[in-house]
Amino acid sequence: MTLKSQLRVSIVTMVTMAVVAQSIASLRFAAEDKFRDALERAQAIAEQVRHLVVQRVNEQARAAAPAPTTLGELKELMQKLVENDPALPDLLLKTGANASAVVEIMVCDDVGIILASSLPQRQRLTYQSLPDLNEWQKRPLWDRIMEVLIQSQSRDYAIVTPIGLQGGALPQPILNIRVVVSTVLIRTAILPHVQTLAAVSLLSLLGSILLAYLFSNVVLRSLDRLSRRIESIATGQYTTRPPAPAKEAKEFADMQSKLDVLSQQFRGAREDMVHLRNNIERMVERLEESVLLFSPDLQLVSANRSVERLLGTDPTEMTGRALEDLFPPATPLGGLLDESIRNRHPVSDAQILLDRGEAGPIRLLVNVEFLESSPGEARPGVMVTFRDAETRRQLRSQLDISTRLAAISRLTGGVAHEIKNPLNAMALHLEILRSKLGAEEHVEQELRVIGGEIARLDRVVKTFLDFTRPVDLRLRNVNLADMTRQIMTLVRPDAERAQVDLDVDLAENVPPIRGDDDLLKQALLNVINNGIEAMKNGGRLAVQVAREGEEVVVSIADQGVGIPAEVCDKIFNLYFTTKQKGSGIGLAMTFRIVQLHNATIDFNSRPGEGTTFRLRFPAAEATSEPSNGKPVEDFSEAGAGKR
Repeated sequence: MTLKSQLRVSIVTMVTMAVVAQSIASLRFAAEDKFRDALERAQAIAEQVRHLVVQRVNEQARAAAPAPTTLGELKELMQKLVENDPALPDLLLKTGANASAVVEIMVCDDVGIILASSLPQRQRLTYQSLPDLNEWQKRPLWDRIMEVLIQSQSRDYAIVTPIGLQGGALPQPILNIRVVVSTVLIRTAILPHVQTLAAVSLLSLLGSILLAYLFSNVVLRSLDRLSRRIESIATGQYTTRPPAPAKEAKEFADMQSKLDVLSQQFRGAREDMVHLRNNIERMVERLEESVLLFSPDLQLVSANRSVERLLGTDPTEMTGRALEDLFPPATPLGGLLDESIRNRHPVSDAQILLDRGEAGPIRLLVNVEFLESSPGEARPGVMVTFRDAETRRQLRSQLDISTRLAAISRLTGGVAHEIKNPLNAMALHLEILRSKLGAEEHVEQELRVIGGEIARLDRVVKTFLDFTRPVDLRLRNVNLADMTRQIMTLVRPDAERAQVDLDVDLAENVPPIRGDDDLLKQALLNVINNGIEAMKNGGRLAVQVAREGEEVVVSIADQGVGIPAEVCDKIFNLYFTTKQKGSGIGLAMTFRIVQLHNATIDFNSRPGEGTTFRLRFPAAEATSEPSNGKPVEDFSEAGAGKR
């Protein structure tokens, strides 16, 4: 509602309230006056009739013969004289002629028989008892007004005046004067005053409406100019301010000046917003990610051009459509979005395989974010972004190659040779030892184990030297439970020397994974050995292999000193170590091996209580098998985050 309308309504309301209050007061005074007048007239008529009847009865009683000698004879004579007086009804009628509210005047005997009445046809009838007018006058004024004005509540009331012997004492009067008053007649007397009040009130209301219209036009003329000025600013129509009237109030002139300043500022801000919006739209169009913005009622508001490349649909055809129409809940992507929005739970890099029909399937990384809601909105808007998981994998691979090159630049070639030369010497002396010891079976078995470990170490050194080149993974189905059992057999002697109890829990339903035996064994062995070395005073090392959904999880928990919180983000860095004689290569290599298998590694640690590492590998049935003999580089985002 505009200010002008509010002012008009306020003026009309105030005048209406004043008129209504005045009308109610006038009606109250008029009604009270009419009621009092009706009572006083009825009482006066009753008293006048009493004197009249007494006078006429006394005059006629003197001429009566024989004169009554007893009280009963006197009573009978008086009643007979009233009943047989032919002029009395006419006198009663004339007495009540000036009282507009009086219906009937009657003279009754002591048992209620009407002896004389202003209505002659009612003579000798029995009087029907009526409420006392004096008692009615004592009721609340508004009750009496409502009774008088409402036709259905109207009724008759009476004033009763008894006639007895002068100076005598009788148990009951000889005659009763009854004056009947009707509220219908009182209403007839009040209605002209009510009609006059209604006419005056209506004219006052019409006058107030006219006054409100004229007054608001005069007073709010300057406000109209301000309103038009503000509207032009809000709509971007920056017109020149019209000249103000010479007699305009100083307050309105000051307001106009401030609006001029605000107009210039708003114009500049609007232009900046337009430029910023255009820049943002161009930036969004250049993004590799597909960005879709949905309104609070889940209608697509905007989508960039990348949507067409990933989803194969023109974004202009998608705009305005509902989320459930674009991505039905029955599909994997639609189900993910529906669950996220219903639970108000953001989604970060969820992998979804999207079937694009003839364009073929594509694996997407899906993100769902909730925008800030405006006041009064039941729910916020939603921003959905898609990324090609394959493109991201390639970017991660390139980033890892750059990281490895930087790490290799800090690595001296002499370190690798210092390791490789002793290994070659150990292999040579092992062959000499095998030839000297002969072919004893138990000796040959031990020598075979030592030779295998030397060969594995030699391959580790070669892999380290080949750190800048893609790794040639020899992938096959690997049972991590069996591999863990072999590793635990290998480390048991070291654990016993360190007074560490090994607790191994290997599930039976663990599916195989696709992996390289030697690299996986090296990764697990690094973590297990670190756990044993962390328990200087002995303890328990718990190793568990189990299936969780589509993953195989290896959990390694020790009771060592734990990892300080300030170095938790550095333990996978190359050359970083907390050991006095550590090389800082073990966990870095483990991390790289885990990445190469499209797996993740994470940990939680409490200083003084121990550390738990978890290596998560995708099960073979949930992993696409790369071709054997080709270089493989695959870095998951989770792993990169832990690095």
